Amino acid sequence: MAAKQSKEKLALIGATEVFTRYGYGRTTMGDIAAKAGMSRPALYLVFSDKDAAFSRVIEHLDREELDSIAAVLPTLDGVEAKLLHACLSWGMRGVELAAVHPDAADLFDLRFPAVQQIYENFQALVAELIAGAPSLAKLDATPQELARTFVYAMRGFREAAADPDDMRRLITVHVRCFALAVTRRA
Repeated sequence: MAAKQSKEKLALIGATEVFTRYGYGRTTMGDIAAKAGMSRPALYLVFSDKDAAFSRVIEHLDREELDSIAAVLPTLDGVEAKLLHACLSWGMRGVELAAVHPDAADLFDLRFPAVQQIYENFQALVAELIAGAPSLAKLDATPQELARTFVYAMRGFREAAADPDDMRRLITVHVRCFALAVTRRA
């Protein structure tokens, strides 16, 4: 059993490195196998195909990021501080990664169901963070609806931002405006 977990771990690490560097389109199962130090037949015992490998990488990266965010949230006070931490952590990871490896943008491409799921996961986190905010009733939207508009607006910033520093500033302004809207008392 330990050998199987070790092979799965090696395959996941190799797949993460290759997809991060070359993106989905330029990666082959042979590339992943070579990076993982295993044969292609051994790799196919772990991942049935490239789509399965890519999905597993996305799921793994998402779980790591959400766990990292969740570990810090209890130390922060207020909706704005929590949203700012979550959004800068989640939103900047892809921008910074793509700045180093442009093909890594595939890891955030909504054509892939696994990527759609990471957006849904982050939306759920945002909805949870704002669920008790005092102004929600005035906004005539559910926390889930607000979270969806909030998260997809951040996606738009990726297209508009001149560089990672600009992205960081756009996220900060976005969070401050959003937090003010949901926490403002009558």
